[in-house]
This record gives sequence, C-alpha cells and structure tokens, in this order.
Amino acid sequence: MKGYEKIITRSVERGRRTFIEGISTVSIEEIPTEFDELAVERLNDSLERNNLFIVGEMHGVKENVNVIYTLFKKFGFRQLALEWEPELKDVAEKFLSGGELNFNAIKNSSDGRVTAGHFALMRKLKSEGMLAGLVCFDGGSDGEGWNARDAAMAKNILNSLSEVPTLVVAGNFHTKTEVFHLNDESIEQHPMGENIKKEIPDVAIGKIEYLTGQYHNFGTNDFVKLGNKKLPERARFYKGTKGLYTFEIPNAHAAIVPNPHER
Repeated sequence: MKGYEKIITRSVERGRRTFIEGISTVSIEEIPTEFDELAVERLNDSLERNNLFIVGEMHGVKENVNVIYTLFKKFGFRQLALEWEPELKDVAEKFLSGGELNFNAIKNSSDGRVTAGHFALMRKLKSEGMLAGLVCFDGGSDGEGWNARDAAMAKNILNSLSEVPTLVVAGNFHTKTEVFHLNDESIEQHPMGENIKKEIPDVAIGKIEYLTGQYHNFGTNDFVKLGNKKLPERARFYKGTKGLYTFEIPNAHAAIVPNPHER
C-alpha cells in the first residue's frame, strides 16, 4: 500500500472510532419544553387526519435528535423519516439488530444529515418500543436537478405513509410549502413540502428554530444571534403567525458527523 493510501486508511479508521464512540456517549433525552396547549391540540387534530408531521431543520445540530425524541414522546410518533439515501436504511437496520455499523457507507457524509446522535436516537427509540418504521427518503443527487430531487423525496414520503404517525425531518429549504428562488432569481425552486401539500393540503409543517449556537454543515458554523435579547432558559413549542409549528432551541451545538473536516 502506498504512503498516501495508508494515510487515508488511518484517517478513515480514526473517523470510524470517533463516530462509534460518539454514538455511545450521546445522551438522548427529552428537552424541557414549554408547550403551547393550543398548538399541541391543533397538531394532534392534524395527526388524527393525516398521520404526518414535516419538520425543517438545520443539519448538523446536536439537539436535533433530542427534538425528535421529545416529539415522539409528546405526540406518539412511531415512524421516523430522514433525509438519508435509501441504501442507508439497511445500514441503520443492521446496526439496530445488533450488527456493526457499516462506517464505509457514511464515511464521506459531512453535511450534518447523518450524525452519531441519529444512531443513538434510533437505538433508544427501538429499545423503548417506539420505532415501528424507518424511512430514508432522499430522492437522488442535486446533479439531477433540485426540483427533480424534491419531487422524488415527496413521492417517497407519500408512498411510505401508514397507519402509524410519521415524523419527517429534512433540511429547512426542502420543507417549504411555496415556490422560492435561490441564487438565480429566474429559476423557480419547487420544494418537497410544496409537492406534499398538493396531495395533503392540510398537512402539518414545522421547523426547528435556533436562537444561537453552532451547527456542522461542511464545517462548523455559527448561528447569528438576533439582537441583544436575553435567551430563554427553556425550549418552546408553539404555532407561529405564518402557521408553522415551531420548536425553539435557545442554544445549539455542533453534532458529531462522520467526516467533520471535509468542506
């Protein structure tokens, strides 16, 4: 083996050990949260009709998995849908059945979608009898076109719906329910949320809001704190003026990802 290949192999092995250790050390627990009673009532009503709640996140936040766990406990979700490539479902299920984690399948992931916390979360949900199904709904590469990818993600989610309540977690651009524009104002972006809303007009949509802290998305980045307002001590769950259910996190921390140094 050439010197360069040895360096790469050792680097991957170090990453694997760090990630596996991270799974065992991440604490999955409910977040002390102030739940607005009316928001809880309305979301429960929506879940009785549709069994679906879509939440937008910033990838790579340590607290995201605890938000998911808190929502599972509060609203009785039993199926988790993640913005992961479909082949990672087998990786996760083998891990949950007691097998080793196939680190090679995730070793290049550095955008924060896959974290050590996700595997710790799934293991805890399964041990507590709360995970009846896992869906990995990513629709393909961005090279196929943003709109095509989001349309495929929406289709994958709709095809996965069952009689158990499903919590869908995706990047916050994908969960938008209206057309928007990115860098090129001439190109309309049709997000996953818009596609799902065409089929389920009253689907419940939410977001995680981070008041300050850090996240890992192709490197560690800072959330910009808005103003000098004192941060609340507890998380909050409420329904905002635009109709979005909001889980507000006072302070975020960067998650453990498989490939933290790739940009």
